Amino acid sequence: MLKRAYDWCVSYASHPAAPWLLFAITFVESSVSPLPPIPLLIPMCIARPDRAWFYAGICSLGAVTGGYLGYAIGALLYESVGAWLIGIYGLQDKAAHLIASSQDYWFWVLVTKGLTPIPFKIVTIMSGFLHFDLWKFTVGMVVSRATFFLAIAVALRFYGDDIRIFIEKHLPMAALSLLAIIVGGFFVLPMVL
Repeated sequence: MLKRAYDWCVSYASHPAAPWLLFAITFVESSVSPLPPIPLLIPMCIARPDRAWFYAGICSLGAVTGGYLGYAIGALLYESVGAWLIGIYGLQDKAAHLIASSQDYWFWVLVTKGLTPIPFKIVTIMSGFLHFDLWKFTVGMVVSRATFFLAIAVALRFYGDDIRIFIEKHLPMAALSLLAIIVGGFFVLPMVL
């Protein structure tokens, strides 16, 4: 089943709708969904290394625009939607402390989280809840998410064949490692905030 999913992602890379799907997944990952774009981005870049920069740009644009939706949820809908999403990650008790103490360092929290596969929506929602400066929020998102996705694109552009061979040879281990990083992010995030 894992091999079929991987083969579908690789074959889908040349489909005209693939960039739109990649954008949509990245957009919702930055605002409401726990599904990251990396499982689609990696096979797409491996299948089409000549378009790795393009795919990284799509992910960056999706992350930034989705980040604004996350910010709006935090700023305007925190009591309903935002609190529910933050509650899923067990951070509701830390919200009051964050409001009181985080304005001085929140930009660095935003940038640091944006450079990792840890779910980005938590930071965007909390940024809105904290009414963090929108200009700093934008700069932090653009710098961190563009750097994150471009780093993946660079690795896949120059080492794509080696990475593809490794993934195809060790697909269960590669998938399990990616899953561990993503799920681990849910447990690490409450400890670092």
